[in-house]
Amino acid sequence: MPTATDPPSKKGAERKSRILDAALTIIGRDGLAALSMRTLATEAGLPLGAVGYYFANKKQLIGEAFDAHSQRELQRVVQTISSIGDAGSGTDLAERLTDFVVEGLQNDANSLVAEYEFLVEASRRPEVARASTAWLQALQAQLANVLRRLGSSEPTTDARLIMAAIAGLEVDNLTSDALTRMQTTAIRESLMRLVEALSLAWARNPPERRREKHS
Repeated sequence: MPTATDPPSKKGAERKSRILDAALTIIGRDGLAALSMRTLATEAGLPLGAVGYYFANKKQLIGEAFDAHSQRELQRVVQTISSIGDAGSGTDLAERLTDFVVEGLQNDANSLVAEYEFLVEASRRPEVARASTAWLQALQAQLANVLRRLGSSEPTTDARLIMAAIAGLEVDNLTSDALTRMQTTAIRESLMRLVEALSLAWARNPPERRREKHS
């Protein structure tokens, strides 16, 4: 008789994926506190025992749900990093960052809400904190590479600043309603202003001048 530790069959893998989809739906719609084995079984349309077969407890479920979220967001992140990597100017960079923020806020699956639920949970669970930190650091490192090419003398610090601004804009605009044109414009103008200010700083203190000061 198969056990939960055996490699899953194709049908088993599909059922587990279905359960994780349901878990992410609950987290994004109702919050992490609303997630339980019983609510998950109801959402997935499965017997309670089927959920318990794949997940021994809520702790394991949260960990695997976060992993699933990270994997499913990976493609969007990779595409954004690739797009940012092609940015030829500060204005172009700001536009692409705006697209990234707006796309995340308009996701019908509430994946951004789920992401922030996981970030809150990371303050309580070291294993979730490690996973979320690694994911954010990967994006920050790629952004820093772009900023270095655009002339930043402090690319790591500037990348951290931009990511903090993005997080603030996401939180300010998290809502179940569709983004208005005014909100989208405000997001774009905020990121434009930030990148313009950084560009001025880069012009005043280019990497060559910084190296001369420390030589």
